[in-house]
Amino acid sequence: MIEGDDKRTGMGDDWLEGDTRLRKGIRAVFVKNVPAQMQKLRDALANNDVHGAELLSHSIKGAAAMIGAAGLKEAAHETEQACVQGDAGRAGELLFGLGSEFQKVMDELNLEIERKQD
Repeated sequence: MIEGDDKRTGMGDDWLEGDTRLRKGIRAVFVKNVPAQMQKLRDALANNDVHGAELLSHSIKGAAAMIGAAGLKEAAHETEQACVQGDAGRAGELLFGLGSEFQKVMDELNLEIERKQD
């Protein structure tokens, strides 16, 4: 989930210092780009392209960090590390958890967008 929205944690996208315009822009870029990166990651692992999967996992990790999605960031990090070790099988296994975390974040972002349209 996106932890910056939970004021109890003091984590997430607090680094934006209340700049809601910048926050909205970063989240819009995430929604626009990360779904395609996730698909490319799936494709890379299906083709045993461990180096490509490593780069994509790293990009997803960074995008997750920018919006304060700690669970997604950690899942991407674990996938990236499996790729660094050349373990495509382990990376493929981790992809399920990564996809689950990604879907949670997308659901939360889409709900946020729907609320703002009401």
